[in-house]
Amino acid sequence: MKKLFPSFLLMVVLVGCSAQPMTPTIDVPAIQTAVMLTAIAQVTLQAAASTPTSPATETATPEPPTPTFTPTVQVTLQPVPGIANANLNVRSSPGRGGQNLGGVFFNQKINVVARNPQANWYYILWQDSPTGYGWILASAIQVEETDLYRLPIAWYDAANNLILRPPVLWEIPGTPLPIPPVPEGDKIRPATVIAPANIRVCPSVGCLVLAILQPGQKLNLTGRYGDNEWAQFDYPSGPDGKAWISRAAIEPGPDGFSGLPRFDALGLELTPEPPTSTPDPNITPTITNTPKPTPAGPLARMEADAIIYSEPNSLSAQVGSLKKGDEIYITGISIIGEWYQIQYPAFTEGRAYIIRKNVRVLGDMRHLPYFDEKGNLLPTP
Repeated sequence: MKKLFPSFLLMVVLVGCSAQPMTPTIDVPAIQTAVMLTAIAQVTLQAAASTPTSPATETATPEPPTPTFTPTVQVTLQPVPGIANANLNVRSSPGRGGQNLGGVFFNQKINVVARNPQANWYYILWQDSPTGYGWILASAIQVEETDLYRLPIAWYDAANNLILRPPVLWEIPGTPLPIPPVPEGDKIRPATVIAPANIRVCPSVGCLVLAILQPGQKLNLTGRYGDNEWAQFDYPSGPDGKAWISRAAIEPGPDGFSGLPRFDALGLELTPEPPTSTPDPNITPTITNTPKPTPAGPLARMEADAIIYSEPNSLSAQVGSLKKGDEIYITGISIIGEWYQIQYPAFTEGRAYIIRKNVRVLGDMRHLPYFDEKGNLLPTP
Protein backbone atom coordinates (compact mmCIF):
# COMPACT_ATOMS: atom_id res chain seq x y z
CA MET A 1 0.00 0.00 0.00
CA LYS A 2 1.40 3.37 -0.91
CA LYS A 3 1.09 5.75 1.94
CA LEU A 4 2.05 9.30 2.67
CA PHE A 5 4.94 11.02 0.93
CA PRO A 6 5.79 14.72 0.95
CA SER A 7 6.53 16.19 -2.44
CA PHE A 8 7.93 19.42 -3.94
CA LEU A 9 7.71 19.98 -7.68
CA LEU A 10 10.23 21.99 -10.20
CA MET A 11 13.11 23.92 -8.71
CA VAL A 12 13.39 27.60 -8.12
CA VAL A 13 16.27 28.90 -6.05
CA LEU A 14 15.87 31.56 -3.37
CA VAL A 15 19.28 32.99 -2.58
CA GLY A 16 19.85 36.11 -0.54
CA CYS A 17 22.36 37.83 1.60
CA SER A 18 21.01 41.39 1.49
CA ALA A 19 17.92 43.34 0.59
CA GLN A 20 18.75 43.35 -3.15
CA PRO A 21 15.99 42.22 -5.59
CA MET A 22 16.36 38.61 -6.61
CA THR A 23 15.44 36.94 -9.91
CA PRO A 24 14.47 33.27 -9.43
CA THR A 25 16.00 30.76 -11.83
CA ILE A 26 14.93 27.26 -12.83
CA ASP A 27 17.73 24.68 -12.70
CA VAL A 28 16.51 22.04 -15.16
CA PRO A 29 19.59 19.72 -15.06
CA ALA A 30 19.42 19.57 -11.30
CA ILE A 31 15.76 18.59 -11.48
CA GLN A 32 16.49 15.84 -13.94
CA THR A 33 19.18 14.33 -11.74
CA ALA A 34 17.16 14.80 -8.56
CA VAL A 35 19.85 16.93 -6.94
CA MET A 36 17.48 18.76 -4.60
CA LEU A 37 18.16 21.32 -1.90
CA THR A 38 16.45 21.75 1.47
CA ALA A 39 13.41 20.54 3.14
CA ILE A 40 12.28 22.87 5.78
CA ALA A 41 12.85 26.47 4.81
CA GLN A 42 12.63 29.57 6.86
CA VAL A 43 12.59 32.49 4.49
CA THR A 44 11.93 36.12 5.38
CA LEU A 45 10.70 38.76 3.00
CA GLN A 46 11.22 42.52 2.76
CA ALA A 47 8.52 44.89 1.59
CA ALA A 48 8.72 48.68 1.44
CA ALA A 49 5.77 50.57 2.89
CA SER A 50 3.26 51.76 0.31
CA THR A 51 -0.46 52.27 0.00
CA PRO A 52 -2.12 49.06 -1.24
CA THR A 53 -4.71 49.20 -3.97
CA SER A 54 -6.95 46.18 -4.16
CA PRO A 55 -9.77 45.12 -6.47
CA ALA A 56 -13.23 44.47 -5.08
CA THR A 57 -12.80 40.72 -5.55
CA GLU A 58 -10.21 40.42 -2.78
CA THR A 59 -11.24 39.34 0.73
CA ALA A 60 -9.59 40.57 3.90
CA THR A 61 -7.26 38.23 5.77
CA PRO A 62 -5.39 39.10 9.00
CA GLU A 63 -1.85 40.10 8.05
CA PRO A 64 1.40 39.46 9.92
CA PRO A 65 3.80 42.41 10.24
CA THR A 66 6.08 42.76 7.22
CA PRO A 67 9.35 40.87 7.94
CA THR A 68 12.82 41.77 6.65
CA PHE A 69 14.60 39.96 3.85
CA THR A 70 17.31 37.82 5.42
CA PRO A 71 17.12 34.33 3.89
CA THR A 72 19.40 31.85 5.61
CA VAL A 73 18.72 28.72 3.55
CA GLN A 74 18.69 28.03 -0.17
CA VAL A 75 15.28 26.66 -1.12
CA THR A 76 14.21 24.74 -4.19
CA LEU A 77 10.58 24.78 -5.31
CA GLN A 78 8.90 23.43 -8.40
CA PRO A 79 6.45 25.85 -9.99
CA VAL A 80 2.98 24.72 -11.04
CA PRO A 81 1.45 26.46 -14.09
CA GLY A 82 -1.61 28.63 -13.57
CA ILE A 83 -3.67 31.05 -15.68
CA ALA A 84 -5.31 34.23 -14.38
CA ASN A 85 -9.07 34.39 -14.92
CA ALA A 86 -9.28 38.06 -13.85
CA ASN A 87 -7.16 41.20 -13.47
CA LEU A 88 -5.72 41.14 -9.96
CA ASN A 89 -3.03 42.66 -7.73
CA VAL A 90 0.05 40.75 -6.54
CA ARG A 91 0.93 41.41 -2.89
CA SER A 92 3.85 40.92 -0.52
CA SER A 93 1.75 38.84 1.92
CA PRO A 94 -1.51 36.88 1.69
CA GLY A 95 -4.17 39.57 2.20
CA ARG A 96 -5.30 43.06 1.28
CA GLY A 97 -2.86 44.52 3.80
CA GLY A 98 0.16 43.31 1.84
CA GLN A 99 2.21 45.75 -0.24
CA ASN A 100 1.01 46.07 -3.83
CA LEU A 101 3.73 44.57 -6.07
CA GLY A 102 1.94 45.06 -9.38
CA GLY A 103 -0.80 43.12 -11.10
CA VAL A 104 -1.66 40.30 -13.50
CA PHE A 105 -4.02 40.49 -16.44
CA PHE A 106 -6.76 38.18 -17.63
CA ASN A 107 -5.37 35.03 -19.28
CA GLN A 108 -1.81 35.78 -18.10
CA LYS A 109 0.32 32.70 -17.28
CA ILE A 110 1.65 32.44 -13.71
CA ASN A 111 4.02 30.07 -11.89
CA VAL A 112 2.61 28.99 -8.53
CA VAL A 113 5.09 27.56 -6.00
CA ALA A 114 3.05 27.19 -2.76
CA ARG A 115 -0.27 27.92 -1.06
CA ASN A 116 -1.31 29.17 2.36
CA PRO A 117 -2.98 26.66 4.75
CA GLN A 118 -6.49 27.77 3.75
CA ALA A 119 -5.56 27.51 0.03
CA ASN A 120 -7.18 30.90 -0.66
CA TRP A 121 -3.86 32.58 -1.55
CA TYR A 122 -1.06 31.33 -3.80
CA TYR A 123 2.66 32.06 -3.42
CA ILE A 124 3.95 32.80 -6.94
CA LEU A 125 7.11 33.71 -8.85
CA TRP A 126 7.07 37.49 -9.33
CA GLN A 127 10.10 39.31 -10.74
CA ASP A 128 8.80 42.73 -9.69
CA SER A 129 9.12 41.74 -6.03
CA PRO A 130 12.38 42.39 -4.09
CA THR A 131 12.39 38.70 -3.20
CA GLY A 132 11.27 37.36 -6.58
CA TYR A 133 8.00 36.08 -5.04
CA GLY A 134 4.54 37.40 -4.23
CA TRP A 135 1.03 36.40 -3.15
CA ILE A 136 -2.14 36.39 -5.25
CA LEU A 137 -5.77 35.52 -4.54
CA ALA A 138 -6.29 31.82 -5.39
CA SER A 139 -9.83 32.29 -6.71
CA ALA A 140 -8.43 34.35 -9.59
CA ILE A 141 -5.94 31.69 -10.72
CA GLN A 142 -6.87 28.50 -12.53
CA VAL A 143 -4.68 25.58 -11.39
CA GLU A 144 -5.19 21.90 -12.16
CA GLU A 145 -6.67 20.12 -9.13
CA THR A 146 -3.96 17.46 -9.12
CA ASP A 147 -1.31 20.22 -9.10
CA LEU A 148 -3.04 22.04 -6.24
CA TYR A 149 -2.79 18.96 -4.00
CA ARG A 150 0.98 18.80 -4.58
CA LEU A 151 1.76 22.42 -3.70
CA PRO A 152 3.88 23.01 -0.59
CA ILE A 153 2.10 24.71 2.31
CA ALA A 154 3.40 28.14 3.35
CA TRP A 155 2.64 30.07 6.53
CA TYR A 156 4.25 32.59 8.88
CA ASP A 157 5.61 31.56 12.25
CA ALA A 158 5.55 33.66 15.43
CA ALA A 159 8.68 35.52 14.27
CA ASN A 160 7.04 36.30 10.89
CA ASN A 161 9.35 33.96 8.98
CA LEU A 162 7.80 32.20 6.02
CA ILE A 163 7.72 28.44 6.70
CA LEU A 164 7.41 25.96 3.83
CA ARG A 165 6.19 22.43 4.48
CA PRO A 166 5.63 19.57 1.99
CA PRO A 167 2.05 18.64 1.05
CA VAL A 168 0.16 15.64 2.43
CA LEU A 169 -0.33 12.90 -0.19
CA TRP A 170 -2.13 9.59 0.30
CA GLU A 171 -3.27 6.66 -1.82
CA ILE A 172 -6.01 4.17 -0.95
CA PRO A 173 -5.34 0.71 -2.40
CA GLY A 174 -8.47 -0.94 -3.75
CA THR A 175 -11.92 -0.12 -2.38
CA PRO A 176 -12.14 2.26 0.60
CA LEU A 177 -13.21 0.64 3.86
CA PRO A 178 -16.66 1.58 5.23
CA ILE A 179 -16.99 4.20 7.95
CA PRO A 180 -17.51 2.39 11.27
CA PRO A 181 -20.66 2.90 13.38
CA VAL A 182 -20.45 5.70 15.93
CA PRO A 183 -19.80 4.20 19.38
CA GLU A 184 -21.57 5.31 22.53
CA GLY A 185 -20.04 7.02 25.54
CA ASP A 186 -19.63 10.33 27.35
CA LYS A 187 -16.42 11.18 25.46
CA ILE A 188 -17.84 10.42 22.01
CA ARG A 189 -18.48 13.46 19.81
CA PRO A 190 -20.94 12.41 17.10
CA ALA A 191 -21.90 14.41 14.01
CA THR A 192 -24.20 14.00 11.02
CA VAL A 193 -23.38 14.98 7.43
CA ILE A 194 -25.98 17.53 6.25
CA ALA A 195 -24.76 18.18 2.68
CA PRO A 196 -22.71 16.30 0.06
CA ALA A 197 -19.10 16.90 1.07
CA ASN A 198 -15.55 16.01 0.07
CA ILE A 199 -13.47 14.39 2.77
CA ARG A 200 -9.75 15.14 2.70
CA VAL A 201 -6.36 14.01 4.03
CA CYS A 202 -5.83 17.29 5.90
CA PRO A 203 -7.91 20.31 6.96
CA SER A 204 -8.02 22.50 3.83
CA VAL A 205 -9.65 22.72 0.42
CA GLY A 206 -6.08 22.47 -0.89
CA CYS A 207 -5.74 18.91 0.48
CA LEU A 208 -6.26 15.69 -1.46
CA VAL A 209 -9.86 14.41 -1.67
CA LEU A 210 -10.39 10.85 -0.41
CA ALA A 211 -14.12 10.41 -1.06
CA ILE A 212 -17.52 12.16 -1.08
CA LEU A 213 -19.97 11.67 1.78
CA GLN A 214 -23.74 12.03 1.41
CA PRO A 215 -26.25 13.62 3.83
CA GLY A 216 -27.25 11.38 6.72
CA GLN A 217 -23.85 9.74 7.22
CA LYS A 218 -22.98 9.45 10.94
CA LEU A 219 -19.44 10.34 12.01
CA ASN A 220 -17.36 10.04 15.17
CA LEU A 221 -15.40 13.28 15.54
CA THR A 222 -11.84 12.89 16.84
CA GLY A 223 -10.19 16.30 16.33
CA ARG A 224 -10.48 19.86 15.04
CA TYR A 225 -8.50 22.52 13.21
CA GLY A 226 -8.29 26.28 13.74
CA ASP A 227 -11.52 27.80 15.05
CA ASN A 228 -13.35 24.53 14.42
CA GLU A 229 -13.52 25.21 10.65
CA TRP A 230 -12.59 21.56 10.00
CA ALA A 231 -13.39 18.36 11.88
CA GLN A 232 -11.38 15.14 11.98
CA PHE A 233 -13.30 11.86 12.15
CA ASP A 234 -12.78 8.09 12.03
CA TYR A 235 -12.12 6.93 8.47
CA PRO A 236 -10.30 3.57 8.21
CA SER A 237 -8.85 4.26 4.74
CA GLY A 238 -7.30 7.62 5.65
CA PRO A 239 -3.94 8.54 7.23
CA ASP A 240 -3.84 7.04 10.74
CA GLY A 241 -7.42 5.89 10.15
CA LYS A 242 -8.71 9.49 9.99
CA ALA A 243 -10.04 12.03 7.49
CA TRP A 244 -11.21 15.67 7.52
CA ILE A 245 -14.51 17.32 6.64
CA SER A 246 -15.60 20.97 6.55
CA ARG A 247 -17.57 22.20 9.57
CA ALA A 248 -20.15 23.66 7.16
CA ALA A 249 -21.08 20.15 5.96
CA ILE A 250 -21.87 18.58 9.36
CA GLU A 251 -24.19 19.01 12.33
CA PRO A 252 -22.30 18.14 15.53
CA GLY A 253 -23.99 16.53 18.52
CA PRO A 254 -25.04 18.43 21.66
CA ASP A 255 -21.45 18.55 23.01
CA GLY A 256 -20.07 20.01 19.78
CA PHE A 257 -16.25 19.98 19.65
CA SER A 258 -15.64 20.18 23.39
CA GLY A 259 -12.68 18.14 24.56
CA LEU A 260 -11.42 17.32 21.05
CA PRO A 261 -7.66 17.73 20.40
CA ARG A 262 -6.40 20.38 18.00
CA PHE A 263 -4.33 19.70 14.87
CA ASP A 264 -2.14 21.73 12.52
CA ALA A 265 -2.46 22.35 8.77
CA LEU A 266 -0.78 19.00 8.00
CA GLY A 267 -3.23 17.07 10.18
CA LEU A 268 -0.67 16.48 12.94
CA GLU A 269 -1.82 16.81 16.54
CA LEU A 270 -0.67 19.89 18.41
CA THR A 271 0.93 19.14 21.76
CA PRO A 272 -0.64 21.22 24.56
CA GLU A 273 1.65 23.10 26.90
CA PRO A 274 2.29 20.95 30.00
CA PRO A 275 1.02 22.43 33.28
CA THR A 276 3.70 24.07 35.38
CA SER A 277 4.15 22.97 38.98
CA THR A 278 6.23 24.15 41.91
CA PRO A 279 8.81 21.52 42.97
CA ASP A 280 8.66 20.29 46.55
CA PRO A 281 11.84 21.55 48.31
CA ASN A 282 11.69 18.54 50.68
CA ILE A 283 12.06 16.03 47.84
CA THR A 284 15.38 15.35 46.13
CA PRO A 285 14.72 14.66 42.42
CA THR A 286 16.02 11.42 40.97
CA ILE A 287 17.78 11.84 37.64
CA THR A 288 17.37 8.98 35.22
CA ASN A 289 18.72 8.65 31.71
CA THR A 290 16.40 6.51 29.66
CA PRO A 291 17.60 6.03 26.09
CA LYS A 292 14.98 6.62 23.42
CA PRO A 293 14.90 4.00 20.68
CA THR A 294 15.30 5.24 17.12
CA PRO A 295 12.29 4.17 15.04
CA ALA A 296 13.17 2.03 12.06
CA GLY A 297 10.60 3.78 9.88
CA PRO A 298 7.75 2.30 7.87
CA LEU A 299 8.12 -0.99 6.06
CA ALA A 300 7.97 -0.93 2.26
CA ARG A 301 7.84 -3.57 -0.47
CA MET A 302 9.42 -3.35 -3.92
CA GLU A 303 7.03 -3.73 -6.86
CA ALA A 304 9.88 -3.89 -9.39
CA ASP A 305 13.66 -4.31 -9.44
CA ALA A 306 15.58 -1.19 -8.39
CA ILE A 307 19.14 0.14 -8.05
CA ILE A 308 20.49 1.31 -4.67
CA TYR A 309 22.57 4.51 -4.76
CA SER A 310 25.12 5.98 -2.36
CA GLU A 311 23.41 9.39 -2.49
CA PRO A 312 19.94 10.61 -3.52
CA ASN A 313 21.20 11.23 -7.03
CA SER A 314 21.15 8.91 -10.03
CA LEU A 315 24.69 10.05 -10.91
CA SER A 316 26.09 8.80 -7.59
CA ALA A 317 27.69 5.38 -7.07
CA GLN A 318 25.53 2.26 -7.38
CA VAL A 319 26.03 0.23 -4.22
CA GLY A 320 23.50 -2.57 -4.65
CA SER A 321 20.12 -3.57 -6.00
CA LEU A 322 16.69 -4.74 -4.88
CA LYS A 323 14.41 -7.34 -6.44
CA LYS A 324 10.67 -7.27 -6.86
CA GLY A 325 9.09 -8.43 -3.60
CA ASP A 326 12.03 -7.38 -1.38
CA GLU A 327 11.03 -5.62 1.84
CA ILE A 328 12.93 -2.61 3.22
CA TYR A 329 12.65 -0.02 5.97
CA ILE A 330 12.42 3.64 4.96
CA THR A 331 14.33 6.02 7.24
CA GLY A 332 14.04 9.36 5.41
CA ILE A 333 12.58 11.16 2.43
CA SER A 334 13.72 13.93 0.11
CA ILE A 335 11.80 17.18 0.26
CA ILE A 336 10.10 16.63 -3.08
CA GLY A 337 9.49 12.97 -2.34
CA GLU A 338 11.46 11.57 -5.29
CA TRP A 339 14.00 9.66 -3.16
CA TYR A 340 13.75 7.43 -0.10
CA GLN A 341 16.53 6.81 2.39
CA ILE A 342 16.54 3.14 3.44
CA GLN A 343 18.24 0.87 5.94
CA TYR A 344 21.11 -0.81 4.09
CA PRO A 345 23.69 -2.42 6.42
CA ALA A 346 26.05 -3.26 3.55
CA PHE A 347 26.84 0.42 2.94
CA THR A 348 28.42 3.26 4.97
CA GLU A 349 26.46 4.10 8.15
CA GLY A 350 23.84 1.53 7.18
CA ARG A 351 21.92 3.95 4.92
CA ALA A 352 21.48 4.20 1.16
CA TYR A 353 18.96 5.62 -1.34
CA ILE A 354 16.40 4.44 -3.89
CA ILE A 355 14.10 6.24 -6.30
CA ARG A 356 10.51 6.34 -5.01
CA LYS A 357 9.04 4.77 -8.16
CA ASN A 358 7.74 1.20 -7.74
CA VAL A 359 7.96 1.29 -3.92
CA ARG A 360 4.80 0.33 -2.01
CA VAL A 361 4.94 1.93 1.44
CA LEU A 362 3.21 -0.02 4.20
CA GLY A 363 3.23 2.59 6.97
CA ASP A 364 2.81 6.25 7.90
CA MET A 365 5.58 8.50 6.54
CA ARG A 366 4.55 11.87 8.01
CA HIS A 367 7.08 11.69 10.84
CA LEU A 368 10.10 10.74 8.71
CA PRO A 369 13.02 13.18 8.64
CA TYR A 370 14.02 14.99 5.45
CA PHE A 371 17.45 14.97 3.83
CA ASP A 372 19.35 17.15 1.37
CA GLU A 373 21.07 16.32 -1.95
CA LYS A 374 23.97 14.66 -0.12
CA GLY A 375 21.81 12.62 2.24
CA ASN A 376 22.39 14.88 5.24
CA LEU A 377 19.43 15.07 7.61
CA LEU A 378 17.76 18.46 7.70
CA PRO A 379 16.50 20.14 10.90
CA THR A 380 12.90 19.78 11.94
CA PRO A 381 11.20 23.16 12.52
